[in-house]
Formats: sequence, structure tokens, C-alpha cells
Amino acid sequence: MTRRSFSIDTSNYEAVKAYIVEQFRTLSWWPTEAPERAKIEFEAMRSNPDRLAEWCEKWLNGDQWRQLEKAVHKNSRRA
Repeated sequence: MTRRSFSIDTSNYEAVKAYIVEQFRTLSWWPTEAPERAKIEFEAMRSNPDRLAEWCEKWLNGDQWRQLEKAVHKNSRRA
């Protein structure tokens, strides 16, 4: 969908995974294109930061990337 707006690495990997899982749990339509297929691929690609970044690049649009980045930064400030 779009290029990443921030890097997913070991420092934010768990927060990124948690955010995506929460989006799947609360929004049946997330991401907007083929959400069921996206969920299946997420399960296969959530095993490390690089694969998760690939998943995000494929499935998230610009707004979704910005929301993810905001949530991850908010989470890191609390820690």
C-alpha cells in the first residue's frame, strides 16, 4: 500500500504487534482492503520486526501508518 513512515525494530516491535491485534479485534474492516486476507498474512508474518514491517507496507495506507506511529510513540512515552 504505502512505504513505511517510521521503522519497525526491536524497540517498538511488541507495541506495533499489539496495536495491529487491537485494530483487528475492534474493527472488522481493518485494514480496508481484504481484511480477512490481511489477518491471515499477519499471523504468518508477525514473527519478527522485518516481516512485520513487510506486512505493514503491504496492507496499511498512509493514514493507518500515521495512526500506528502515533500509537507506538504514545506507548513508548508511557513506558
